[in-house]
Amino acid sequence: MAKPLARKTKLFYGLGAFGYGTTTQTFSSFLMFFGTGLLGIPGSLMGIAIALSTVWDATTDPFVGYYSDKIKSKRFGKRHGFILFGCIAVAITNVLIWSISPDMGLWAKFSLLFVLLLVIETFNTTYSTPYQALGLDLSKTYEDRTAIQGYKTTFSFLALVVPSVLMSVFLSDARATNSSNGFIQIAIVTSILCVVCGLLMFWGTYKHRHQSEVESDTLQPVKTLTPNAKKKTTIHGDFFSVMRQKNVGRLILGYAISLSAGAFLTSLGMHIFTYTFHFSTLQIPFIMIALITGIIAGQPLWFYIAKRTDKIVALKSSLFIIILGMIIFGFVLAFRNSVPSAAVLPLVILTILFCGIGTGCLYSLPISMFADCIELERKRTGQDKTAISAAFLTFCTKISNAFILFTIGVSLDIIGFRGNQTTQSMSVQNWLGWLLIGGVTISAAIAIIIYSGYSYTKKDFEKLSLE
Repeated sequence: MAKPLARKTKLFYGLGAFGYGTTTQTFSSFLMFFGTGLLGIPGSLMGIAIALSTVWDATTDPFVGYYSDKIKSKRFGKRHGFILFGCIAVAITNVLIWSISPDMGLWAKFSLLFVLLLVIETFNTTYSTPYQALGLDLSKTYEDRTAIQGYKTTFSFLALVVPSVLMSVFLSDARATNSSNGFIQIAIVTSILCVVCGLLMFWGTYKHRHQSEVESDTLQPVKTLTPNAKKKTTIHGDFFSVMRQKNVGRLILGYAISLSAGAFLTSLGMHIFTYTFHFSTLQIPFIMIALITGIIAGQPLWFYIAKRTDKIVALKSSLFIIILGMIIFGFVLAFRNSVPSAAVLPLVILTILFCGIGTGCLYSLPISMFADCIELERKRTGQDKTAISAAFLTFCTKISNAFILFTIGVSLDIIGFRGNQTTQSMSVQNWLGWLLIGGVTISAAIAIIIYSGYSYTKKDFEKLSLE
């Protein structure tokens, strides 16, 4: 029977998500706003740049995942070499992107931004795919797979506090539309955190660098279940074989769709809070902190529900909470001008806090469930395809995310949003809010339908842990 993972190891592993998360969360929260509101790039062009770079990011996943599974370095193992190089490269490129000058010509700005997005997405893959696979390597029990993803999710969203706080420090203007130096300063701080936390995670999990290699050598395939287990593998063969695993297809598709709800929330949040609700850069961080607080506070709640019932029950419950939160937010949006102005911010904060409780589950439990499936497949075949499987999961989510971000960018142009205007028409202000509500609600509802077809239960994996 597998031994539980030490809490210290989970802590160091989660810390790796904090540093890397400060850069990725800055992108999620500010990039669309930075491109349209500060650089003056049309929303459709920003949508194209972000979508194509995300597709490129997804395309590199199988290659990094495949070689991470195959490489056996005496010094770095399968994962740690990629992770070390990736965190440093991401930090450097991050500063370059936010240093693009608004005074450049439109096509020069767009071209430079697009190239740098391709570069940083390549380095993102170099870090994130082996990092995610490392988490699957480390956790060998049903409960540990939930716990370690909870640590990762908690630190990922703690990272969101950093750009939000730095926003109030470095973007001191009443609005965030006219400060380029502030974004550069934020980038420098987040890049430093990326490197420091990456190094701490590297050191704290270094002794486990050969764990997956040892286990792969000792595992014996169940021949009756996998008669072709010894067949020579290829990158594409391994990559798409993931979908042939029972229930994995539903899990991956549901995960990709459910994360679309988060993409709407983070990508449109700055637009809505700035232009629809007219909050200042001193007020917006309180909303971001409310979201993060809800996400973090929800981790032990969903862990408890999953432990007492099942992971799929907890996951679908969280999606219902998100839909309910969007209904409440719709009332706040519709009647924002009918209540005292001093009450609007507290109402938004409470609503986002409630949505955050549901949203946090989407980033932890599906990965835990995916890890369950991968561990089951490892026991059945005797082969380590952890990173290539993780790569397939991120490939699908990134393709979905690329489509959503492209849709958001085009939608901004369709509704008449103009980044060079500090005040938008009332029609645009309203459409920004309804676009968010509609996108989140539809994504969550579709995800519930997809997840309903997932049939693995807690008992299936508890039997696996005893083998």
